[in-house]
Amino acid sequence: MPTINQLSGVSQVSGGDLIPVYVPNNGDARKVSVTQLLAYFQTAFAAPTVATNLYTPGTGFNQTVPTPVSEQQWIILQPAGTLAAGTLTLPLNTGVADGTEVLVTSTQIITSFTVALNGASNAYGAPTTMAANAFFRLRFYLATNSWYRIG
Repeated sequence: MPTINQLSGVSQVSGGDLIPVYVPNNGDARKVSVTQLLAYFQTAFAAPTVATNLYTPGTGFNQTVPTPVSEQQWIILQPAGTLAAGTLTLPLNTGVADGTEVLVTSTQIITSFTVALNGASNAYGAPTTMAANAFFRLRFYLATNSWYRIG
């Protein structure tokens, strides 16, 4: 059996092409298709882009931040006027890559604002009210299963 250095190279890759991988649990080399490897990367790692979501909530809203499709989520809350209460539920902790950020902007006052954890241990520095044109940014730290206010 040839070693990796003895294999011929390719100039283009297709989804069905196979890549060797070492599987420690089995103690041997196996194969994975480029398509399977891409699917793994898409579920295990967030893309380095910003996903923007605009919501026009009413009083008593409970808006969930989507499971990240990117390392940065920008949530724009654009209610028609001042809101008495509202909740923003963070993405499910098991679907969030380490270092994921959520930026929240509100164009109006939200008198009583709640940040729901959705499986995380804590959201340090999360606001309890939002002023008009206020914003805050939270970053997820996997080691503590917590969100931290930054910036």
